[in-house]
Amino acid sequence: MSVDNDTEVKRRLLILMKDIGLVNEYIKRYGYTINVKYIKEIKDRASGNAYVEPEAVQEEGEDPIFETLVNCPVCGRNKIVRYELRAKSQQMQQTVLLVPIYSGAKGYKTADYTRDAVTVCPDCLFASPDKKDFCFPSVTGKGEEKSALPSSVISDLKGKTDDRKILLAPLTKFENYFKKPRTTDVVIDSYKLAMARAQAEAWFEQPYSFFKLGSYALKIAHLQKAGKADDTETLTEALRYFEEAYRKSNCPNEDIELQCLYTIIALKIRLNDYTSANSYLTAFSKLISERNEEMKTKPNLNTNCIEKWQDKSRYLWEERENPDLFELKN
Repeated sequence: MSVDNDTEVKRRLLILMKDIGLVNEYIKRYGYTINVKYIKEIKDRASGNAYVEPEAVQEEGEDPIFETLVNCPVCGRNKIVRYELRAKSQQMQQTVLLVPIYSGAKGYKTADYTRDAVTVCPDCLFASPDKKDFCFPSVTGKGEEKSALPSSVISDLKGKTDDRKILLAPLTKFENYFKKPRTTDVVIDSYKLAMARAQAEAWFEQPYSFFKLGSYALKIAHLQKAGKADDTETLTEALRYFEEAYRKSNCPNEDIELQCLYTIIALKIRLNDYTSANSYLTAFSKLISERNEEMKTKPNLNTNCIEKWQDKSRYLWEERENPDLFELKN
């Protein structure tokens, strides 16, 4: 955008917001584009009428998040900033619904990487928390590692760029929108765009696609709950995806498939559908029986993984009347 246009946008924002300080804050967060939704958000925060995210506790230590550059496999945009988490910089627990909770370790500050995990192309809004979905410089220093996504998925995503932009309407300029620090609304938008990508994967029956959709929805629900918003609809959507993943055996890895079954049970309990939760719980006994039969001819197999997720699920069932169950961490 030209300097003249920037000046005009700033002038219009000042008319709408009537406070140069609010205008400067708006521009810092969202750049030189006018969006009524975000004007209201800034004004509400200033007047105390909106939920304000607590200030991060200032900690001693090194920033565990660093920047790398990736390229978009859909539109070809180069040098997109991706935020990565340094190895072993955080201790991680999980909520009952398996959303990660981070705390700093080994001299690093605490960083809620869930907020920065999704990389978004600012041109076409292709989005993923998985680096392998993007193109990126080879570790050899020569050439480029291509996206792990099938060409059919990439082609489909190319044809649905406008659909992804509609998800963020009326916002039209995305260059600065997903930069750090991200507001909760921005983080939720990043996961919605990641879901749009995973929907394309699901259409082409890619492994783990429904599991990804459910996992992204759970992160959105976690953010909604932290902001005192109703997360019921989002949890219900997540449940639908996990049930589809389990029904279609969409997760080739046994541990992930059993995690999927556990999550279904957890969501059924969270949504007070105890009858259905119990019916899914009985699936573990059937799986163990089937595995014991397999072990008669394949003694290298075992039931350890099944029993691990069965124990976790049984604990939820036994604690289902505990009002604080979904405030606990694993």
